[in-house]
Amino acid sequence: MQIIWPSLLTLHLAMLAGTAVARAPDDPARAMKKFEAQVPPQDWYPAGYYDIRIAAEAEVAENPDPLGAMVQDWGDGFGKRYDVDCVADFIVPTDADALTKRFGNVALAAARRRDDLARIGYPAAVYTEPLREFERALLTHAAGRSDTEVLMDLGIASDADYEHAFAEAQASGGEGIAPVADETPPVQLLATAIEANRAKMAPKLPRVTAEGCGGDAAPAPVIFKTVPPGGNVMLISAFAFKVCTRKLPDPWDRYACRWSEVETGAPVEIRGRAMYQVRWPDGAQRRGVRDFDLNYDDETPTVATFRKGGG
Repeated sequence: MQIIWPSLLTLHLAMLAGTAVARAPDDPARAMKKFEAQVPPQDWYPAGYYDIRIAAEAEVAENPDPLGAMVQDWGDGFGKRYDVDCVADFIVPTDADALTKRFGNVALAAARRRDDLARIGYPAAVYTEPLREFERALLTHAAGRSDTEVLMDLGIASDADYEHAFAEAQASGGEGIAPVADETPPVQLLATAIEANRAKMAPKLPRVTAEGCGGDAAPAPVIFKTVPPGGNVMLISAFAFKVCTRKLPDPWDRYACRWSEVETGAPVEIRGRAMYQVRWPDGAQRRGVRDFDLNYDDETPTVATFRKGGG
């Protein structure tokens, strides 16, 4: 069965794709425990969200933004800056349970910014409280979305749902799927609050803005092969695997978690990092994590080969 993962990838993620292949941690649940000290639970977290939040911290830590990509000087006289709106990580909705569909992108948004700010060198006092308010605002918004709206936000709702929402928006005077809110976006409030703190506490560090950048890049085609042929290939995004690790005793259980069987020999659109497990008819298995070397320049598929003997 061929899987198509939505094109919610930004150029930021395309830059992070690589060829490295790594063995999955022997105990991924234990590997995530260390993040609990860095991000303690909050009494306003929705039930079940904390597992998603810790999984997001682990995912971001495994894929840090290059320092040169985080801090930019555009030569406009403004000097070096960190743009909190030039950050994007997205879940793969087909891999996510209902709670992760609703809150997964919020967790990734908070985790990525916290990791970036800490690694650039901003004192925690500069960003901790603004980032907490940012996360809380995003959670409140996500909690208020209907199930259909959640699917629409992820780009996986039905055509009828989008048509209905568009018609309602037009009837109410809007020009798109939803009316434009009058409130200042949370990311703008985040930048303003952090920048005010930075100016007082760390004036020599890069300024903090929320100008935005880039755009969406389509997922790239990959053809999966096994050597010898006949291997059954299953995939799940690395983030969804971490969420499953936090919630279930065996994240490698292809039925308990949302593993997808991949058709070998045919192009499959994919993005980012994925866990894989391959089983051959003789019972041999191979599993791990892979950063796919994706081809974003043209439509020529990348070939990903899994060998029974490794390599």
